[in-house]
Amino acid sequence: MSFYPNGGVVLNKNNGFIVDILIDSSGEEIALAKFTVLFDPQFLQLKKAERNNTLFDQFPVDELSTDNENGVILLTGFTQSGTSTLYKTGEKPDVFARLTFDVLQEGETELGWEYVGTGVTFDTVMLKDGSPPTNILTAKPESATFTVGDVLIDPNIPTTSVPIDKYLLITGIILVIFGGVLVLTKPKRPGRRKGTVLLYGDE
Repeated sequence: MSFYPNGGVVLNKNNGFIVDILIDSSGEEIALAKFTVLFDPQFLQLKKAERNNTLFDQFPVDELSTDNENGVILLTGFTQSGTSTLYKTGEKPDVFARLTFDVLQEGETELGWEYVGTGVTFDTVMLKDGSPPTNILTAKPESATFTVGDVLIDPNIPTTSVPIDKYLLITGIILVIFGGVLVLTKPKRPGRRKGTVLLYGDE
């Protein structure tokens, strides 16, 4: 399981953002996949949750939850062994679900997972068919951090005894003096055309 994107910057909180839940069984056939995503309801509210109905036969309602008060999203997909084809990821991960969030305030917020690896109700697991079923998701998936609003200057950048505006002033004066020297010492080339040339190219 993973988030896509796995973090980033949301410049305008009024636009909200979308995150996909990706699933990758790493070549294994699985009968059940379940995730519990955790978010901070003071920062985010789930606007819409969509699932990929093609991956599993059933999505039990008793293991489905979207809770904006506590910041919890639960979804389970299940296919009964012997009655249908078990899920197996192809060449690249599939989108299991798509989450659309509204943003309540600016700042840094995290999307995380509930994970204990035992398959309890509110757990994130991928179960391979067997007796008993085996959880192939052996580690907690990585969380995703999003910064909402303008990107702030890194507070860890060391300060100096000279304020930044003085540095800019001194640098500007040096550049002006240097530019004047270049203009005075530059040899003239007869017949040179004046104008602006714009260059375009593929990036």
